[in-house]
Amino acid sequence: MSSTSNNAPCNKFECRICGKIYKRNSGLTRHMATIKDANSVKPTVYDLPERAIEETRQILVYHIKERLKQHSRHVGNVHIMISCTESQFFGVFKGHIHNYYPKTGNYKCMFKGVDSYSTLSHILGDDNWGAKYSLHHQKTFVLSYQLPSNPCDSKESYQCQESDPLQEPDPLQHHTLINTTEKARKQRTRKPRPVQIIIGWKRKSKSDVRNIIYSSGFVFIKFTISRTRVIEYLN
Repeated sequence: MSSTSNNAPCNKFECRICGKIYKRNSGLTRHMATIKDANSVKPTVYDLPERAIEETRQILVYHIKERLKQHSRHVGNVHIMISCTESQFFGVFKGHIHNYYPKTGNYKCMFKGVDSYSTLSHILGDDNWGAKYSLHHQKTFVLSYQLPSNPCDSKESYQCQESDPLQEPDPLQHHTLINTTEKARKQRTRKPRPVQIIIGWKRKSKSDVRNIIYSSGFVFIKFTISRTRVIEYLN
């Protein structure tokens, strides 16, 4: 099930999956209860045999790996949709669903952090679900985690010097210093978008000119593709 954590510093309580922060533990507790409810079996979901769930896992892995192309022009953000019943989705991702929307019947899972790839390896039953190797030692893979930038790199490129009390302050210089300080503060507080993998399920409905409605369920997967060169050391 989606894990949440009690973040002790500053007496804040944070959901480790979505990053939502609560001022009180009661808020986090309600959030955890919502996640638990999202993973409960709905009346529209029926039990599938394990073999059928395993086949669904293989289908998902196939479509993910098909998007891992060799050429560099295929890197970046990807959004794929695959025909899938609600029961198939629930059979694969039960215990890892983070959001359920009763009005639409949609589900959403979020995977981010250092353990996100291994978590999906366990869910999909394939350690190589997000990697494809090609000629010339090239590897195309699903980006699941990125090391945070070095805090030391965010230091200001200027130093505040103590002003001479006998010198008349320059209003223009003072104004420039304020603007530089504010700009540096914004640069320090600007956070890059976190690397994450979003997997969800939704139903799409359409109708013709006679208002005859037809619909189907789809699993959608959003992730980022990257490439690297694999260096193998031979003994």
